[in-house]
Amino acid sequence: LSVEHVGGPEQANHVCHWDECPREGKPFKAKYKLVNHIRVHTGEKPFPCPFPACGKVSARSENLKIHKRTHTGEKPFKCEFEGCDRRFANSSDRKKHMHVHTSDKPYFCKVCDKSYTHPSS
Repeated sequence: LSVEHVGGPEQANHVCHWDECPREGKPFKAKYKLVNHIRVHTGEKPFPCPFPACGKVSARSENLKIHKRTHTGEKPFKCEFEGCDRRFANSSDRKKHMHVHTSDKPYFCKVCDKSYTHPSS
């Protein structure tokens, strides 16, 4: 699947026309985002991990970039809280971590009324 499959440069409205798509005609702001989205429907994963015997494949190049950090150990996202030296492979893990430095507990238990700083608690 490539950008050619979703219309040429004259196509300004980037809408998924897949039957029963939950987006219901809501357009994407960029053609490449529509291409990435259509892969949800097709199951296409054109980005294989280059590390031997891994076998991981991704639908988006950005996901592969983040995955490769599990092999390299790269952690480019440093905690922004002064005095904390924690580093993370992706920005969303850093964001989840930041709650430990505040009284913010945005994750709630579905069984009781307790709240937590991290979703895995």
